[in-house]
Amino acid sequence: MGRDVAKRKGDRVHYTAWCDDEGKLLDDGTLFRRSANDFMLCCQERHLPWLLDSAIGFNVAISEISEEIAALSLQGPCSYSVLKAAGFEKAAALKPFQMADFKFGKSGTLTISRTGFTGDLGYELWTSTDRALELWDLLFAAGALYGIRPIGTNA
Repeated sequence: MGRDVAKRKGDRVHYTAWCDDEGKLLDDGTLFRRSANDFMLCCQERHLPWLLDSAIGFNVAISEISEEIAALSLQGPCSYSVLKAAGFEKAAALKPFQMADFKFGKSGTLTISRTGFTGDLGYELWTSTDRALELWDLLFAAGALYGIRPIGTNA
């Protein structure tokens, strides 16, 4: 049984998995529905060739944006407190698996999704690569009182 993503609400994030033609699980990830016809797939490994092959015969356009977007995960029981201290207090309105755009700096935007991989309160933050260090510095200044520290997925 498949999932018809066209029936999903906009500004939502959904877990999804994809398989090869024999049904073997290739990977799983999160699918962001940014608008009616704009989706972003986030996963650990790159699957662009498989996605392009799978799109043959369908009216879709697929592009690789990994080098254009910076993503940070802010996870743990104090994650909202850090966002609030960083000026994103309206993120409190996000329900699990919901996302929204926020003003970031003088001219930028930041997409915040209420998602994560820890099983605790968490958010994922998405911006352009030229704003990544600014976001990092902002979060670490805002999170100093909460003991923020960097970790990787291998930690």
